Amino acid sequence: EDDEVVRHGVDVMLSEADRLYGLVEELLDFSRIESGKLTIAPSLNDPVAIVGSVVDMYEEIARRQKISLTFTKPETNEMIMADRDRIKQVFINIIDNALKYTEAGGNVVVSAFNEEGCIRVTISDTGCGIAAKDLDHVKEKFYKANTNVRGSGIGLAVADEIIKSHSGLLFLEST
Repeated sequence: EDDEVVRHGVDVMLSEADRLYGLVEELLDFSRIESGKLTIAPSLNDPVAIVGSVVDMYEEIARRQKISLTFTKPETNEMIMADRDRIKQVFINIIDNALKYTEAGGNVVVSAFNEEGCIRVTISDTGCGIAAKDLDHVKEKFYKANTNVRGSGIGLAVADEIIKSHSGLLFLEST
């Protein structure tokens, strides 16, 4: 009968439904990748706008978690042939990971650069980092370096495959 308790309960249910939907979608994408049936529909896109839209999606989440989320754009940017939704998914997976592993008071910095005819996007955070022994494995399906944080262990594997399908490279560094 308490409206606040009901509202909180509904918020929790909606959040969990979104999380489960995302997990199912990632599993389906990974299945498509494994079977060679992942479809890529390239069109001319502004990669900085794609990254910016993902940063916008996460600004409120970062604020609630007391994490500084900043985005630095190049003065000019190149258009690229890419599947907008798939590239957006890559940045969702990576920025979500950065926020998951960064504690309150930390920073997540997203930067885009024009570099030798390519666009380079870096996402850095002040999170716990990835142990050297795990760094070579975190792009493998279902591999989780840190089991204390939510997630399925397929986000980076899916991101890596999408980037490869666009003739790009996904590099991970950690100290």
